[in-house]
Amino acid sequence: MNTSQPNENSIRIKSYPEKLSGLVPLPGWLTWVIGWQLLFLIDYLLSWRLSSPAFGGAFACLCLFFTSVCVVVVYCSKVLIRLFPHMLQFIEEEKSILNEWYTSKLKSAYEGSWPLISGLIISISSIVSIYPLIQQLTPTADFLFYYRVGYVFLGFFFLGISLWALIKVSIFPMELTRMKVKVSVSQFSGNGLQALGASFLKMSLAICISFLLIVITTIVAPFQNNLIVLIWLGLAAILIFGFFILPQVGIHRIMRNEKTHRMYSFTRHLEAALDKTLLDPSAENMQHLKELFEVQNHLKSMHEWPFDFNSVWQLLTALIIPILLAALEILYKS
Repeated sequence: MNTSQPNENSIRIKSYPEKLSGLVPLPGWLTWVIGWQLLFLIDYLLSWRLSSPAFGGAFACLCLFFTSVCVVVVYCSKVLIRLFPHMLQFIEEEKSILNEWYTSKLKSAYEGSWPLISGLIISISSIVSIYPLIQQLTPTADFLFYYRVGYVFLGFFFLGISLWALIKVSIFPMELTRMKVKVSVSQFSGNGLQALGASFLKMSLAICISFLLIVITTIVAPFQNNLIVLIWLGLAAILIFGFFILPQVGIHRIMRNEKTHRMYSFTRHLEAALDKTLLDPSAENMQHLKELFEVQNHLKSMHEWPFDFNSVWQLLTALIIPILLAALEILYKS
């Protein structure tokens, strides 16, 4: 494998939200914050002019949710780009070949026509499903109603782009298992295979921010059947957790098999040293046996997942708290 200094700058991809925000001479996240808040400000002024600013909080939270969607999809693409140098440490492949393969995977997730098609499908289906709710929350003024339909359509379009990216990103760790994965005995957080788990944790926690905002939106909005809303939020939490765990199952199997193989191979040396020590318990043999037991303990401590279980608790906490907030709101209203 090429051992030259890895450089993530060799991966050049840009998601559609990043390309759009790049047209404005401001940081990307700030561009989306200002843009969506301007859209809501127009909504609020129109509602105030019509003397019907009720339910403005629901649309304010919805705009914040759409803001987070645009920011998170860009953030996740950056996390994946920064993962590439670490991949060179645990994938035994030429850098140029791995670079070409990884770039093609990221481009299929963030560029091309499929993200746009996904955006259209999600936006159209979402508008059809929430059309009655927008009517319920909007006065009889046609302009305000169609304005809301327009920017909600745009927001769900970006959501569709991000969902396509998440689906494609969740597949690529499974495809990594077809390559030669090198499992190091010495693994530490943020390096090698552990960097893969750390990257998925960062993306999952970022998605949790959007999840929290959509939970707040559902709390503020006057939904009639809160139990159904809670069920949908629970399913969304399960999907986010699945996005973190399921793509890494294949890597887990490789790591577990490698650990088992090394433990099995090492046992023969340990047994031989043990037999030798029993026949001749000299200081030299005892010291050698002690060293072998230390190596065995080190092998036993090898990770079987590309993340530690503190990461799991962090993610579960970030998912459970919004669900509890929604459940408490339902109990309060009932």
